[in-house]
Amino acid sequence: MSQLADVQKFNELAKAVASPSDLHRLMQEISREMGFDHFALVHHVDLRPRGTLVDHLVTRDFMALTDYPQAWIEEYIENKIVSNDPVLLASQRTMAGFAWSKIPKIIKMTSAHRELTERTRQAGICDGFTVPAHVPGEMIGSCNFAVGPTHSPPEDNFMMAQLIGAFAFEGGRQLVARMRDIQDASPVKLTQRQMECIVLVAKGKSDWEIGKILGLSPETVASYIKSARERYDVPARIQVVLRACFDGTIPLSELF
Repeated sequence: MSQLADVQKFNELAKAVASPSDLHRLMQEISREMGFDHFALVHHVDLRPRGTLVDHLVTRDFMALTDYPQAWIEEYIENKIVSNDPVLLASQRTMAGFAWSKIPKIIKMTSAHRELTERTRQAGICDGFTVPAHVPGEMIGSCNFAVGPTHSPPEDNFMMAQLIGAFAFEGGRQLVARMRDIQDASPVKLTQRQMECIVLVAKGKSDWEIGKILGLSPETVASYIKSARERYDVPARIQVVLRACFDGTIPLSELF
C-alpha cells in the first residue's frame, strides 16, 4: 500500500474514533508504521492540575495523548517544562512540520533549552519530527513523533508524518468538541433500574443474564435499556454505557 493510501485510511479512521483510547491506539500503530517509537498529540497547556496520568486525557477544552515514558511525563508536568520546551516553542514559529535538528534555525536556543534537550534525550526521547497545529481562536497544539536512542528519525517518512499529524490533530479536536457537547447538554437522569441494567450491559451480560441477576424478565430488561437509549438519544446499547460514563451518571468504579 502506498503512503498516500495509508494517509487516506488513517484520516478515515481518525475522523471515526469514538474515544481517546481509540485515537491513542491508532496513533501508536501509525507511529510505529512510519518508523517512530513514540508520539505526543497535545495542546500546549499546563497539565499540573490534572496530575501525571494523562496518556488518554481529553477534556472539553484540550487533549493530551502520548506514549512517552511515564517517568518523563511526570518530570515534564511537575516542572512545567511545557513553557520552555524548545520543540513546542519552535512549533509556535512555523506552520510546517520540522525535524528537531532544525530547531536552532527556528528559535534562538538558550543554555536552558540545550540543557532541557539533553534531559529529554536521557529520558529516551532523542530526536523527532513535529507538526504544528494553529487553529484561529483555539490553543496552539502539535503532533510530535519521536525516536529513542537506537535509531534516527525516518526522514523518508517526514512528508507522511506531516499529513498524519494534521489529520490526527483534527481527530483529537473532534473528540474535544464531542466532550464539550456532552458536558453542555442537559443532564440525563436514569432510573435506578435503568442504571443497574446499563452497568450489567457494560459487563457484557445479555438481557437474559441481566434478568436472572435482577429478577426481571428479558422483555422488561430490554424495555429498561430501550428507554435509557431514548433518554440519551443513541441507537446502540454500548453508546448508552459510554454516555453514562462520560457524564458521570455511572461511576467507572461500578464497572470493575
